[in-house]
Amino acid sequence: MSCKHTSYTKTIILCLQKVKHLVNWTKFQKNQTMKKGILLTLLMMAFAATAQESVLLRLNYNKADNYVTSIELKQSMGAQGGMNMTMFMNSNISSVNDQSIMLESKVESVVMNMNQGGMVMDYDSNKSSEELDQMGQMMKSQFDPILKATIYNSVDRYGNVLEVKVEPSLPGMEQFTGGQNAINFPEEEVSIGSSWESESENQGMKIVTKYTVANINDGMISLDIAGDVSGIGTGTLNGKSTVEISSGVQTNATIEMNLSAQGIEMNLVTTSTMKKI
Repeated sequence: MSCKHTSYTKTIILCLQKVKHLVNWTKFQKNQTMKKGILLTLLMMAFAATAQESVLLRLNYNKADNYVTSIELKQSMGAQGGMNMTMFMNSNISSVNDQSIMLESKVESVVMNMNQGGMVMDYDSNKSSEELDQMGQMMKSQFDPILKATIYNSVDRYGNVLEVKVEPSLPGMEQFTGGQNAINFPEEEVSIGSSWESESENQGMKIVTKYTVANINDGMISLDIAGDVSGIGTGTLNGKSTVEISSGVQTNATIEMNLSAQGIEMNLVTTSTMKKI
C-alpha cells in the first residue's frame, strides 16, 4: 500500500469519525431539547393544576336590593293536554345578617294557556275581567288572591330555606319562591369538575339533585344538573344553571323533568331568570 493511499484512508477515517461525532452531538442536542420540552410541559401542567380557580358559593344579597324573577313553565301530558305559564315576581331584600337573609316577594303577573282534555283555557293577569272569556274570569278569581299576597322568605347563606310566610295566608303559595333559591350551596370551595348533592321534598315527591361545575369564567359559574324523583311520582331531571359568584344569585336556569305519576306521563321544562333591577 502506498503512503499516498494510506494518507487517503486516514483522512477518510478521520472524516467518518467527525461525521459520527457530529451525528452523536446532534442526537444529544435533540434529546436535550426533547427533555427540556417534556419538563416544560410537565411544569405547565402542574401550574395549571395548582392555579385552577376555586370559588366559595354563598348568597350575598345586600339590603334594599331589588330583583325580578321570570319563570316559564311548559308542561306536556301527550294526548291529555298540557300547559304553558309565564310568571314575573319582584323581590326586595328587606334584611341581611350573618345568619339569614329576608326577602319580600310579590307575584306581579301570570299568563297561562291550558289544554285539558280538549278544553282550552286562557288567562292573563294583565287583562281586565271584561277582556277575559268565561274560563279566564274563573281563573282570575283563583289568581287574584295570589297577586295580592306578599311572600316573606328567609334563607341562610347556603341557600337553605329557613322559613316561608305568606300574608294573607294562602295554602301552597310558598311554591312560588322555588325559582329564587333553588340551589343549596356546599360548605367547601368548588372548582371545575366539583359536584355536590341536595335533597328536597315537594308535594309528596322526593327530589335528589346533583350539581356539577362545568365552567368558571368572568365572574360566573356554570353548573350541569341531574337528578332523580321518587314518591308519588317517579322520574328524572336534568338541566343547566348559571350562578353569579359575587352574589350567589342563580341568574338563569333550565330544568327538564320527565315524570310518571298515577299512570300519567309528564314532561315539564322550567326556564327561569333572576336579575337585579
